Amino acid sequence: MAGHPSKSSRLRFAWVLGAVIVIYGILTIILSVHVIDQQSGARTDLYVALETLDQMHHEAMASASTPTERKVIADAWRNERAFAARSPQQAQQIADQLIVSLNQEYPHNSCGQLGPSFVKASALPEEHACMVAVGTQNDQVTVTGYDTQGIAMDNFYEFLYAPTGRSD
Repeated sequence: MAGHPSKSSRLRFAWVLGAVIVIYGILTIILSVHVIDQQSGARTDLYVALETLDQMHHEAMASASTPTERKVIADAWRNERAFAARSPQQAQQIADQLIVSLNQEYPHNSCGQLGPSFVKASALPEEHACMVAVGTQNDQVTVTGYDTQGIAMDNFYEFLYAPTGRSD
């Protein structure tokens, strides 16, 4: 019949188990910091696009001549975090200009991937992690940011809780 393990083997087992747990914890922390760092860049890209739309929204509100026009502009921002253009053609033109200007200002993908961070929504690649899709819906310019795993981020949350910054 097998006896109980000796005190020294129990102590050795406890040390090995403790070391495995500590190493696992350290590796988990390193991976978490790495993912959070990459996620910060993706969040910043979306925030930059939303901030640009917000500036355009304020300028349009200031130049709107009728209450109806102001309501349309305000509703687009309030409901969708989108910019209301005067027509679908103008919305497409603004979206194209937004993509060009943001890619000039931030030429590298925030997660280190090949290609730009800001792309046309209609040309969004299948692997779209760390990208911001700029598109139009009728006469509105919309942006959708995708995190490090390609999951769409929430425009309201990301605009409300701004990330710390981009390391470009």
